[in-house]
Amino acid sequence: MPFLQNPRHEAFAQARAKGARLEDAYEDAGFTPGHGHSSRLALQPAVAERIAELRALNARMTDANPALTVAALLQLADFAPGFGGAAAVKEARMALMDACRVHAQWERAREQDRKRLHHAEITDKNERLDDEDAPAATAETSHLTAEDPPSDRQPTAI
Repeated sequence: MPFLQNPRHEAFAQARAKGARLEDAYEDAGFTPGHGHSSRLALQPAVAERIAELRALNARMTDANPALTVAALLQLADFAPGFGGAAAVKEARMALMDACRVHAQWERAREQDRKRLHHAEITDKNERLDDEDAPAATAETSHLTAEDPPSDRQPTAI
């Protein structure tokens, strides 16, 4: 279901989908609070359906990767001209630019993680090689015992 025709109903549905309480969403949408009107609006079939759709979309977006996010924003940009004119197109464009920026930051963070992991693997490998060399060095000196006198001492005469 695309945007609701009434912009205040759409704002109410958006706020409810994000978790706002009934009265808060109603007031944020530009309505005067009180008298139980918020619950009546939430029960209207088109509004209830839109809230459910937005909640499902929000659930998918938390699991989404950047490519899916960009695809959803492009779809939103396709719908925008018919539902909000220039302002909606501008909003969709700004959201798409923000998504691209976030995607670039995500890619940089992923690349840094890859480098960090690669560095950790190299360090781990070097430590293992050092550990393998260490027992070989102790094997060479294992013939010495605690009873052997240190080399700098002179044997005592009897």
